[in-house]
Amino acid sequence: MPIASELIVQTLMEAGVEYVFGIPGGGTGQIFQLLHGKEDRIKTILVRHEQVAAIMADAYGRATGKPAVVMGQGLFIGSNAAFGIMEAMLSSSPMLVLTDTSDGGVGMHAANQSGAGEYGSIDLPNIFKAMSKYTTLATSPKEAVIGTQLAIKHAMSGRPGPASVVMRSAAIAGEVDLESPPFIHNAAGYLNTAKPQSAPQDIQKAIEILSQAKRPVIIAGNGVHVSHSHEKLKELAEIWGMPVATSYKGKSAIPETHPLALGMVGVYGQEVANLVVGDADTVLVIGAKLTPQETVRERPSTFDPLRQRIIQIDIDDRNAGWTFPVELGLIGDAGSILEQLVDASKEAAQASSSSRQEWTQGLDQRKQQNDYYEDPELHKESSPVTPQRLVKVLQDTLDPSTVFALDAGNNRAWMAHLYKAQESKTFFCPGGTAGMGWALPASVALKLVYPDRTVVSVTGDGGYMMTVNALSTAMQYHLPIICVVMNNNALGMVLDHQPPGQTIASEFVDTDNAAVARGFGCFGIQVNDSRDLPDAIRQAQASGLPSVIDVVIDRGPSPDDWRADARRGGET
Repeated sequence: MPIASELIVQTLMEAGVEYVFGIPGGGTGQIFQLLHGKEDRIKTILVRHEQVAAIMADAYGRATGKPAVVMGQGLFIGSNAAFGIMEAMLSSSPMLVLTDTSDGGVGMHAANQSGAGEYGSIDLPNIFKAMSKYTTLATSPKEAVIGTQLAIKHAMSGRPGPASVVMRSAAIAGEVDLESPPFIHNAAGYLNTAKPQSAPQDIQKAIEILSQAKRPVIIAGNGVHVSHSHEKLKELAEIWGMPVATSYKGKSAIPETHPLALGMVGVYGQEVANLVVGDADTVLVIGAKLTPQETVRERPSTFDPLRQRIIQIDIDDRNAGWTFPVELGLIGDAGSILEQLVDASKEAAQASSSSRQEWTQGLDQRKQQNDYYEDPELHKESSPVTPQRLVKVLQDTLDPSTVFALDAGNNRAWMAHLYKAQESKTFFCPGGTAGMGWALPASVALKLVYPDRTVVSVTGDGGYMMTVNALSTAMQYHLPIICVVMNNNALGMVLDHQPPGQTIASEFVDTDNAAVARGFGCFGIQVNDSRDLPDAIRQAQASGLPSVIDVVIDRGPSPDDWRADARRGGET
């Protein structure tokens, strides 16, 4: 009879899993060992910390729509990897977590490093239940195999997310009886399901609402990325002449160079996006949760369900009409519903086009009046470098197809607000837990998905140091990403919000982050003057190595200077 670990590896291959991120340990070491010789089907990526494994799997899942595996010993997957698992849960990223209870066959007696949940051990099953779509505790070999199959099904069905299998040591190593029920079937058969669509009568109701609208607008969110429906979004917008704003996680759902694009809405958004959304009489929300950040902390002048008709598309019916009441919730896959709307829109949009003509034609002028992706500081050379100028140099120097991974803190606010995405799905942002340290490991995983494109992480020096070990993994697997560090030797966002003269726990020792990178064998260069930035970027690209450009930035500028809720006094 086959052992469970053999059938788990077979299940991964049947489901088309391509990558396992992790560190061998405990009972999972046996599964890792069985992956040897199967690198043509499943590649293992050895990380230096479980946090990095989960971040990489999160980013890979976002980019591909397929789950990667996070695997390692139970206590450290349940603690260290929790960072990325929680982000994946809140950002709808498919992920498969395989781990053990490290019980060592002791059973009810407390074992070294045990996570089985009995007295004297950590309760791993409940830890994973708190941050996963699906969690199973496998106490027998067959439960370990079937649990893995069901976890893959849950990770990819409906709203994607992480699914976790916690296995007893004996379950991983035990023999599986294939002759008695429940029988084990090919895992691919569990995944042969069509994407859900909305009912035809609901699509028709949406068309009627849009036909009656004189000032319709779209808010495109992460759901557009998850469903890979960028072209359908653009087509629908063009049919109706509807301006398109995005949420933070929806940035690059449409190229921000498109005539109908408004950029990001919300606290750190474009002023024109906030104004146009505020003037709209009808708002079509696609895969966005309408968080306080997106609605400028529920400011009625930007977003108001009392005067706006809202149609919300979401894969989960709980999300539609959850934050704000809606006139119509269209429940299903965003890509499938957008296709339905496109098919049903052409005649209706043409018949009512005259009523929206002034709304659409005035868009260019409103962008110019409200400095769409424009700021005087973008064009000023200086030493140290201003964050605004850094963003502009990246915009001017890098190819439009460049893929970006953002981090948390002021650095992501500068990038999200000032960098104009020129192609769809080129921005990946941690907006679930939105924790520091996400960008660098995410960029390493994104380079696996986009080997022929430039992949850049933009981070602060605080986030960089949290996951700097990802550079070692990038070197090992020959993944030449570029990491741009905004180095002000501080937690910039924390420092900005502390009273003058009362700075505490927000400043670092002066560090050359490029020298740290060179210690890993990477290319590293520190830049103090903005005039040296273009050449530094070109050197990094030419090196063929994972690269760090450590940019010494001016502490003076703050995103609070143009933050929407601060600029208007936080009115509600």
